[in-house]
Amino acid sequence: MNNPYEACNVLLTTCSDSQKEENILFVTDDTSFEVARVMWGAAKEYKNKSIVMMRDRTMHGQEPTAIVAAAMASADVIFGITKFSLFHSEARRNAVANGGRFVNMVDYTIGMLEKGGLYVDFIEQGKVVDKVAERIVGDVIRIQTARGTDITAKITGRPAVPQYARSLKKGTSSSPPDIECAVGPLEDTSSGVVVIDGSIPHPELGLITDEIKLKLENGKIVDISGGRQAQILANIMKDFNDPNAYYLGEIGIGLNPMCTLNGRMLEDEGCMGTVHFGFGSNTSFFGVIESRFHLDMVFVAPTVTVDGKIILDNGKVPL
Repeated sequence: MNNPYEACNVLLTTCSDSQKEENILFVTDDTSFEVARVMWGAAKEYKNKSIVMMRDRTMHGQEPTAIVAAAMASADVIFGITKFSLFHSEARRNAVANGGRFVNMVDYTIGMLEKGGLYVDFIEQGKVVDKVAERIVGDVIRIQTARGTDITAKITGRPAVPQYARSLKKGTSSSPPDIECAVGPLEDTSSGVVVIDGSIPHPELGLITDEIKLKLENGKIVDISGGRQAQILANIMKDFNDPNAYYLGEIGIGLNPMCTLNGRMLEDEGCMGTVHFGFGSNTSFFGVIESRFHLDMVFVAPTVTVDGKIILDNGKVPL
């Protein structure tokens, strides 16, 4: 185990390049306050740091309170240390539009500060991200697994979205230790079947222990089948009461070899050799689907091709 302050220092330096005179804001809630407290202690040399706390949100992408949003809009660096992600919120988009740098620390635990993906060589893995980004260019992407996943979608004109887990320039966002490369499929084009066998980072799900099979037609989920966890997922999506929640908005490839699947969003999404599908909002991926809902679902050992070119081969990146 490492001292948690080591990872906090990585977040304050390598991942955000926070300067001692900048306005540093820690946004937290009831669930994540303990992690925020450790970050606060690690940032003792940052004289202009502030912390603001709110009640837990109920879903990823849900807006924070108006007071929190206002604080975010005036900060140089924002650490979102919350139970549910603020990444797909309007408050986050406004903050970075104002020049802020956002570091997403959703669903963090003290354990994530002691070991795991935050201890990777971010610079070296960034080179891998660049190589994958160069290859996710074309017209048709296909994802297959031995468990039965077989999905195709069009990505014509959609640029890759490399995510280095570092927010170094004004107006940038990151989610360390989630190192990945993603692309937003064109709306109405995703079709096929996906078997989720890794994780769904939601408090009611986490690591997947029984079958969840999704059928997609014309870009959105039309059927959810499988066992008990499949029914939980179906209920979560139904209860959100937003038809846009069913759209496939993101296809992401995890590229952090220090991450392991554990039911925590940013470790799971970054886990090397996995793919995650993000359903709901896709405006962060050059799309037009607007929703307060964005839920990622991770599956393992996929083969990914673009116009027949191999991007991922049974979970391995051909370099």
